Parts: sequence; structure tokens; C-alpha cells
Amino acid sequence: MKRKLAALVIVALALPLVALAAMIGQQEWLRSRVTVLNVPVRGVDPRDLLRGHYLTAGFEWNWERLPQSEADGRIPAGALCVIAIDAQRRPRVRFLPDSTAGQATAGDCLLVVPGGMWGRDAFVPGTIDTTNGGFRLFVPETRAGELERLIRERPGALSVDLAVRADGYVSIQELRVDGQALGR
Repeated sequence: MKRKLAALVIVALALPLVALAAMIGQQEWLRSRVTVLNVPVRGVDPRDLLRGHYLTAGFEWNWERLPQSEADGRIPAGALCVIAIDAQRRPRVRFLPDSTAGQATAGDCLLVVPGGMWGRDAFVPGTIDTTNGGFRLFVPETRAGELERLIRERPGALSVDLAVRADGYVSIQELRVDGQALGR
């Protein structure tokens, strides 16, 4: 009887550890299979780029064609179809309304990124927190003034590496200045 009880206790204690290890393994597997897109950023509100240690910016996509507005002027929900990835230039993209987003993987889309439009040309992936069509990037205090000046005076000098998983989850991986990783 004591052996059965001991075995049940061991199984009960080991099961959460095995489940946790499986979840970590799944996330590491997904993380190892990402596509990295380098996308230039622009200031969202030129009067107020910096707030504390955060730079508020938006993505500069290379649109094949801009999204079409509805009759009432709003842009429908949808996804971004990445058509071409070039290490030297912005990824070439087009907008997919919700109705075609599910069929995109069969077409010429290399990646499909769910998200939303914040205006005519401001697409933000759904997994990135947005503020008025932009996102916030942490910048070191010692470089904040330099980065603010760069984003104002040299459009395209700042870019981010976006890690895009096969399931459409996007995260910001790296901030770059003239192609060099910030802080390296």
C-alpha cells in the first residue's frame, strides 16, 4: 500500500514538471523557426517621439498596393501578406482583408501576419502593443537624443528586426541603427 501511495505522490509531483518542460520545448521549437524581417521605423508624432525611455514609432512597409477603405472610410480588419523578403530593403507587402486572410498561405504569401491598420498605411501586427498606430521601443537614456534626431533627420536610419513565427506571432527582436544592432 505504501509503495502505491509513494508512486502516486511521485507521479503527482512529476506531472507538472513534465508539462512545464513540454511547454518550454514547444516555445523553443517555435522560436527556432522564425523568419526575421528588417523593417524601417518612422516617428508617429514628430512633436512627441520620446516619452521617458521609450521611442514611439511606426513601421515603414513597402506596400505593393495600399489597403482600400470601406464606404464609410474605415479600413477593414485583416492581415499583412509578406510577398518578398530582401535583406537590403523593406519587405514587400500587401493588405489582406479578413475574407482573404485565411486563403493567403496558398497564394504568393511567404508569411501572413495578423494585425490591424491604423490609418492609410500604418499596419501593426496584432501581437505588438500599439499606441495611436505606433509601438513603443525602449531606448537607452544615453542614446535617446541621438535616436530621436536620427528618426527626424534621416528617415530609414532606424529599423527593427521582427521575428515572425509560422503561427503569425510577431515580436521585436532587435533595434538597428544604419544596419548595426544598437548596443553592439
